[in-house]
Amino acid sequence: MSVLNMAPVTTMMNQPLNAETIESMTRAVELTVNRIVDPSNYTKIYNDCINEYGPCHMLSIEKEFKYGKGKEIIAFGDGGKGTTGKDLKYVKFFYQYNLNKHTVKANDKTYTYSVQKARDFWNNKIAHGYTRFDVISDEPSETTET
Repeated sequence: MSVLNMAPVTTMMNQPLNAETIESMTRAVELTVNRIVDPSNYTKIYNDCINEYGPCHMLSIEKEFKYGKGKEIIAFGDGGKGTTGKDLKYVKFFYQYNLNKHTVKANDKTYTYSVQKARDFWNNKIAHGYTRFDVISDEPSETTET
């Protein structure tokens, strides 16, 4: 479901969230997942398109879900200015329930944080084992067959 088709969401200060920014964050996460799952088909697309979605930084951690291993992905995007004139960051959670599939499910909520609070949140997640998800090596991964 496209974020653009959803009802407008507002912050605590009754400021509507920028649906285009949230959609771009979603597309950047989906494109990054596709690039990791199927590099032979998505490397060129990723390299050509990722910058169109604006600055979106991501963290991830592997998690065990009901049906197997997957990833929790957190995307951070530029939320513009709040009602007080201070810069905001959008934070959105995504879930990849199977590491071998392209499917990513977005959490319904998008959180808004001040820049400093977003930095603190990022650093806290790094301290708890999350790693950068948006930095992808072009080196082929080594797989071993058994």
